[in-house]
Amino acid sequence: MQRYSADSSANTDSEARKALWMAICDAASKLAGHCTVYLSRSPDRKTRIVPKMPVPDVQTWQLVEALSLLAILLKADKVNCGDVTNIFGKTGPLHFVEDTQDRYLWAQPTLSGQESELGGRPDLVVASTQDKPTALTTLRVIECKCRKRLGTHDIRAEFGKAHDLRVASYLIWSFTTPSPKVVEGAKRLGLDVEVLGFDTARRADLIAMPEILVAHVANTLEVSRRGKRFAQALIECGKDVSRKMLELT
Repeated sequence: MQRYSADSSANTDSEARKALWMAICDAASKLAGHCTVYLSRSPDRKTRIVPKMPVPDVQTWQLVEALSLLAILLKADKVNCGDVTNIFGKTGPLHFVEDTQDRYLWAQPTLSGQESELGGRPDLVVASTQDKPTALTTLRVIECKCRKRLGTHDIRAEFGKAHDLRVASYLIWSFTTPSPKVVEGAKRLGLDVEVLGFDTARRADLIAMPEILVAHVANTLEVSRRGKRFAQALIECGKDVSRKMLELT
């Protein structure tokens, strides 16, 4: 089995990449009664995702993004989109229902912040309407980071985007396990930093059994959604500012 080190590149970890791809195939199979997943921009029988396909020549973060997208649909109460196309690129809106509410999933949409009006392109966005996502309709964001090390500057940058979009939850997948300091700092800011687990003791199981990786990703995304940690952090921050203002008057 391939040994993992902190200096390994996510794009050269062939075992992890294959595990992610097999997990994508497993998730697509589980969704078969609700929707069909394609590599192409439009439905094409030749590009329908099936397990016999080789690992696509895409970046590892794209594999994580695609798996996260399918995992969100797996957790939905109902999936109302018949086809999921261009799984490794821009796609959406994908209509689904959770907690009786209509939701729309987008991959790599371009949208502007509520206050700054600066543009950005999150990896995955769940919005409340089928129109192009805006800061007013974006409910949560999922980012996929497959770099050697997730640092303080990364967390601060993601916090700025989350704050500008006023999301309820903001989850960051990290291919490598960040330092406890970074994870704790992100938590205090209301960000959910989660690791895939390929550099942990779970590596062997994640590689050997795709269904375990699918369950890990799906359950982690669901916990983040229900926790609404970023919204709670904004509320607490507002209370702190109000207290400080009262002290100054």
